[in-house]
Amino acid sequence: MALHAKADEVLEGENVLQVRGGSMSTKMVYGNDCNMMVATRAPGYHSNPHRHDCEQINYVLSGEVWVFCDGEAFLMKKGDFSRIPRNALHWAWNRGTEDCVLVECHAPAADPTVRKAAYGLYKDGETPDLSTAVKTYRTDDDPSVIERKIFGDKL
Repeated sequence: MALHAKADEVLEGENVLQVRGGSMSTKMVYGNDCNMMVATRAPGYHSNPHRHDCEQINYVLSGEVWVFCDGEAFLMKKGDFSRIPRNALHWAWNRGTEDCVLVECHAPAADPTVRKAAYGLYKDGETPDLSTAVKTYRTDDDPSVIERKIFGDKL
């Protein structure tokens, strides 16, 4: 571990959390108080509605993705930013035909143990302290209710 990691040192891992469709691969780095993840969401990717007790800031590097947050929906495209407030019910859906590459930052850190190949950025000899890292909680909420309002019969 080190305070700096070259791109090839941060391995790509698959999302180990259940999704409704499609696939997502991630590169995630973390410290004690925040994490950053570059997530590639394939066409058809649809996460389950979930919450976490951290704020999330997103930035789209390429492609597009629909983001649903507390009853609202917006289409994010290359160069767009968004914020998911703490404990907000949210999910994402790539309805496009190309991969969406999204940078996500969470503060406090989202639990890095649920991502394969997450990479800690710590000095040699530094003891990681993930005591404030938060869990992600999947819900049984049915996303189709909100999605039908947005897309109608085009689901």
